[in-house]
Amino acid sequence: MENSSSYRAKSVDRLVQPIGGVILIIYSLMMAPLPMEMRLFLVTIGAISIVLGVFHHYHKVFKFCEEFVEFKKSPISPSMKFRYADMKNLERVGSSKVQFFHERGGKNKKRTLYIGMLSKDDRETLMAEFDGRISALSNKI
Repeated sequence: MENSSSYRAKSVDRLVQPIGGVILIIYSLMMAPLPMEMRLFLVTIGAISIVLGVFHHYHKVFKFCEEFVEFKKSPISPSMKFRYADMKNLERVGSSKVQFFHERGGKNKKRTLYIGMLSKDDRETLMAEFDGRISALSNKI
């Protein structure tokens, strides 16, 4: 399945973790009274934070494919895939959540997806893309 469009988190959210890791490393190196073990510990935590932040920086939260949408909140969280054919009654709950009903295994289930991590422009584009894909599929049937 080819990826037709995707959305990443806001740039501020993507940069907080690596910048925090750099600040932690600089702080640990500047604090002369700290024992060497504590410095090593803080440098290690800062380095891990930078590496995980880089993974998060390039991570795509929503991926739209031809037949389904994939939602993955963070790089290490499990991905959730929803087929457009199974989605029904898409609605926005507040400014940061999308709620829809979908069929899975013959049962109707309600799912809430958090879109607050996207910029406002991306949220509007995401909703338009959801509406377009779901309505296009319902017109085919």
